[in-house]
Amino acid sequence: MDFLILKPSSLGDVIHAFPAVSALVRAYPGANIDWLIHPAFAELTAYLPAVRRNIFFERKKLGKISSFFPAFSQLRSEIRKKPYDAVIDLQGLTRSAAIGRMARSKVFAGSDSPREFPAAVFYNRKLHAPTGIHAVERNNAMIADFLQRDDLDFPFQMEPVSRFVGQADEILRQTGVDGKPYAVIAPGARWKTKQWPTSFFADVMNRIGEKHPDLCFLIAGSGSDSVMAAEILQLAKVPCYDLCGKTSLGELVEVTRKAKLFFCNDSGPMHIAAALNIPVLTMFGPTSPVLTGPYSKKNCILQPTLPCISCMMRYCSTCECHNAVNPEVAAESAESLLATGVVP
Repeated sequence: MDFLILKPSSLGDVIHAFPAVSALVRAYPGANIDWLIHPAFAELTAYLPAVRRNIFFERKKLGKISSFFPAFSQLRSEIRKKPYDAVIDLQGLTRSAAIGRMARSKVFAGSDSPREFPAAVFYNRKLHAPTGIHAVERNNAMIADFLQRDDLDFPFQMEPVSRFVGQADEILRQTGVDGKPYAVIAPGARWKTKQWPTSFFADVMNRIGEKHPDLCFLIAGSGSDSVMAAEILQLAKVPCYDLCGKTSLGELVEVTRKAKLFFCNDSGPMHIAAALNIPVLTMFGPTSPVLTGPYSKKNCILQPTLPCISCMMRYCSTCECHNAVNPEVAAESAESLLATGVVP
């Protein structure tokens, strides 16, 4: 069986689809998966051995008049290169549905309640996708409906990928933390309203360091997060190293795998840590942890109780939620996670 999965982005969205796609592969042993994905996240599919081929969704090129036609022609050629037994759209956007319709397949399945209503026009099979539940469970429900089974198991483990393990080990050696216990700090996020102040991160790190003087801290993120990393380094009184922009996505996975704690905002790297079952301490403000929180049992979500919380606003003049969590409380939660992996 050959399947095309449509889930181009974002980082968290791609990871949220892994358990569902893994269940699909278990239902069809030997199945081949092609995956429509943004190039920035392509290394992630190495953690799903059934993925035969990445088909790149070049969003920037498709968004410019000067590059649209060659980019679209290339995408259409790749989509139509092989016939599929089924195309499954887990993204639920109009553009993902329109792209999937170009594929050579008699079955095009998608949500009965897609994120963008026009997407449903393209599907010839509607899959039940309950609302108000976590994104992982929503994807799982869609695959269960596709397979017409209610006895599915959705465990997923991101087994190490050897080439990324070796590269990550070299990064740790160069940083000087190889063999030492460390926590990973991810202060970045796509929305400004998701980004807690760097002073907050540094304060919490310093408090953790008082009780764990042997613990090192690695600041992870993209190159654009380097400014925040520099601010944290200035305020940190603990061994701290900047890895922003210095790891590929696969290398970040393997660096995260060995972490004792992952401290972050609501962001893509948070979902990597959750998938690896690393204890996660995460800050939530404008978004809902019920829908997109870290999907694991080893987590502590700190979200203040405010009338405006979970506002889904990307911009805010006050960001009151960023001042509503005491660093001492966050440090105590980190201490519980370090000790037991859970917060009472």
